[in-house]
Amino acid sequence: MSHRVLHLIGGGEIGGAEQHLLTLFNNFKQDRIEPYLACLVADSPLAVLMQSQGIHTAVFPMRFPLDITPVLPIVRFCRTNKIDIIHAHGTRANLIGRLAAKLVSLPCITTMHSLPEHDYNSDWKAKIALLLDNITIPLSSGIITVSHSLQENIHQRLGGKIKKIPLKTIYNGCPKLDFSRPIELRNSFRNKWDISDKEIVIGTIGRLHPVKGHTYLILAVQLLAQEIPDLHLVLIGDGPVSNQLRSELEKSNLSYTMTGYLTSAWQSLPAIDIFVLPSLSEGMGLVLLEAAQAEVPMVASRVGGIPEIWENETNALLINPAEPVEIARACHRILHDGDLREHLIANAFKRVNSLDEKTMVAETLYFYEQILATP
Repeated sequence: MSHRVLHLIGGGEIGGAEQHLLTLFNNFKQDRIEPYLACLVADSPLAVLMQSQGIHTAVFPMRFPLDITPVLPIVRFCRTNKIDIIHAHGTRANLIGRLAAKLVSLPCITTMHSLPEHDYNSDWKAKIALLLDNITIPLSSGIITVSHSLQENIHQRLGGKIKKIPLKTIYNGCPKLDFSRPIELRNSFRNKWDISDKEIVIGTIGRLHPVKGHTYLILAVQLLAQEIPDLHLVLIGDGPVSNQLRSELEKSNLSYTMTGYLTSAWQSLPAIDIFVLPSLSEGMGLVLLEAAQAEVPMVASRVGGIPEIWENETNALLINPAEPVEIARACHRILHDGDLREHLIANAFKRVNSLDEKTMVAETLYFYEQILATP
């Protein structure tokens, strides 16, 4: 029997949560799940992408973060399309999805991809988001977290409010990416962005948001450049601090490239010599699964679910967040120790093969069936 699932998300960008959704949609079997998508941001790039792939997609724009007017149109959408379950991703989607599910008497589950307080640029917005999440969480039928770290955060934050709500950790799975022609991908990216073959590229992929820690990566590369010539920093992504980071880079005298958002950013990975994820907070760090497949040595912050997946000195070098000296030192080690570099690459490649999308989809489907079987 096929279940109709409405996935609800902001959809204003294509980051980790959106990539997670794309993987789910591409792997659901139609005889088990018929997925629908609803985005809460006007001109959503995710909605455009999903529509191009033939996914049932609708947009119900929120005019401001606390706007609940999309609730009733979503209720009508659920009734018209005979939706069986609402699956919300993100704080806005949680608010709208839980209220709509209550009105239409449907189960609503949430996937928690990150800490809600880190999804906003201001403290007051973060506090309001947390307050609304705390108030509406009793309307949830179940919660999925992408790491045990996030599940622990829910227990600490909500305590008794979630005693009767099923919680499950399901790690993100990554589809197998085609890195069979790494030299071609490397040359294509470097030629496009005018990066010479002799330059050593340190790069990262992700939203240009304060929580991603790009400022500390810039400082780290400045330190490293004092000893190592021909360094080139690559930042791939877009976001609210794009102009701020560009200003920092212009003052740094570093050789750098800011590409903005790239549709298939993973294709840039073979052009990168060291991949750094300098985040201050992460749910799991999905992009690390892509870097591991590309066989690029990785440096990552020891935050959130990252140390659950990656072991320091075995398949990555883990550093404390907001520590540019540590980032610089880790990159220096990788550049000067070929044995360490090959050790990290080989073990990361083995690790990523155990985190496939089939397992993630199967565990998500099983969770749906558990929730739907509960009166």
